[in-house]
Parts: sequence; C-alpha cells; structure tokens
Amino acid sequence: MNRGKTTAVTLAAAALALSACGTTTGAQAPSPATAQAVAAVTTATPASTPRCATGDLALSLGTMTQTAAGQDQVPLVYQNVSSHPCDLHGAPGVDLAGPNDPAFGPTYSLPRVDDGPRSIVLAPGERGAAMLFLLQDGGWVPNEIVSIPPGQTTPLRVAWPFRFGVLRQDAATHPGTYVYGITALN
Repeated sequence: MNRGKTTAVTLAAAALALSACGTTTGAQAPSPATAQAVAAVTTATPASTPRCATGDLALSLGTMTQTAAGQDQVPLVYQNVSSHPCDLHGAPGVDLAGPNDPAFGPTYSLPRVDDGPRSIVLAPGERGAAMLFLLQDGGWVPNEIVSIPPGQTTPLRVAWPFRFGVLRQDAATHPGTYVYGITALN
C-alpha cells in the first residue's frame, strides 16, 4: 500500500473512531460525505503539491470545549483560500500577544506538540486545524492569537475573543497551555 493510501485509511479510521466516541471536541460526528472528503484530502501526492504559504490560508477559531477544570481546547482553523491545492503539516507557531507582563513581557510563546499526520493536502476551501489547549486564569488576558503556519515565517492573526485570561507558565516544563499539530477538518 502506498503512503497516500495508508494516510487516507488512517484518517478515515480516525474519523470513524471519533464518530463512535461521540463529539467531545465540539465538532459534529463526520457524515459519510465528510469521511469521503477526509480520504480525498489525503490522496494527492505531497511531493507534487506545494506547501501552504501564509497567503494561501485564513485563520479562524472553532468551538471551544472544556477538557478539565480550568482547561479548555479550541481549534485553530486554517482554511485554504487559494485557487490551488496545498500541503499543510506540522505544528504551527502560536503566540498569545497582550499587555506587558512584569515577569514575562507582552508575548506568551506556546510549546508545540507535533502529533499530526505527516501531510494533509487541502483543496481550495478545505480546512485543517491545530488544537489549542488553554489553562484559564483571571490574570493576564491576551489581545490576539498570532500563528505562523508550519514552514512559514509570516504570521496570521485572530483577535482574542474570550473573557478569560491564561495562566502564564513561560518557564514551566509541562505548561497547561500548548498547541498540537494540524489535522484534517472538513
């Protein structure tokens, strides 16, 4: 079995497993059309598809859900707004930008956990998402989320829409605020 088909089978199985488990991430269970779209996203050969540039993408936020007391997760959604397919994979850079914190400054750079598939080919209009985990705190409230797509240097920005702040753990070895790698979302 070639790599593209292996990835398609793996993602289709993951979509079916997620639908069997219920919707704990705020996303709806995949429909048969979604399962086909997931398979279609992965069938193009990554070597023949250019990597998604920042200008190919738009950034938005998905629906927030709570994972544990005080910790929430929200999808950072990257949509291909170009007229061509592009390859998106890896963990994005994510900074929370806000007021100057006396100990850490105005920017909180989040740790990355690259747990996504090696390649996702997004057709025009299709989306991928990186899960952002947030540890709530009443103190420091960001103004915006600044994200650099994997393999790029130019950021995308989205305003901080939440009424809560995050606990700054800039020096922690296992902070409660971090970002996972990008996975398919259709």
